[in-house]
Amino acid sequence: MRKLTPELLDHLPHGDPGALRSRQDLRRINFFMGNERWIASLIPEGTRHITEIGAGDGQLLCQLARKHPQAEITAYDLAPRPAHLPLSVKWTQGDIFTQTPPSHGGTLIANLFLHHFTDPQLADLGAWIRSFDTLIINEPLRARLPLLLGKLATPFIHPITRHDMRVSIEAGFAPGELAATLALAQHGFVLREITDWRGAIRIACQRRN
Repeated sequence: MRKLTPELLDHLPHGDPGALRSRQDLRRINFFMGNERWIASLIPEGTRHITEIGAGDGQLLCQLARKHPQAEITAYDLAPRPAHLPLSVKWTQGDIFTQTPPSHGGTLIANLFLHHFTDPQLADLGAWIRSFDTLIINEPLRARLPLLLGKLATPFIHPITRHDMRVSIEAGFAPGELAATLALAQHGFVLREITDWRGAIRIACQRRN
């Protein structure tokens, strides 16, 4: 069963030294897990619209803006716009549930974001994302091996990261849970779900023709 505990990073000022160090840890963890490489590999050349919810520090969008200069890129996050983000990326700051989704469809990315929400909130978010043509979702896998790997990383990461990694995994998803809660099949998506031993559960969806 999922266990939701507040993450420390979510409640620290954006410029807090501990928060800055933890975000560095998260970039290294993302690289180790191959999350952004997997996401980028699923976006074909010629993509016209890319939207990321929970865009964080914008690192993934910087990569995608370079790789897909023709795409209109939109980001949503509670955090302010990162200073290094290309001007071509549209940044919307605020609660995702108070925002109107883009009307153009296109590709939606959610990377390590959805595990922050309760199941009723995820059901609401399922309605929010149903207008997109493609969904690319990467979230923590709730399993024993990721928890063990997190413990092994303890000497090398900041205490904030150590805490948040554990609670992220506990709030993560077992196979089949997230797709069912978002009602992806009911919203007209054909989906493929895979798990990675490093601790990710990944869903790629395409709207049914």
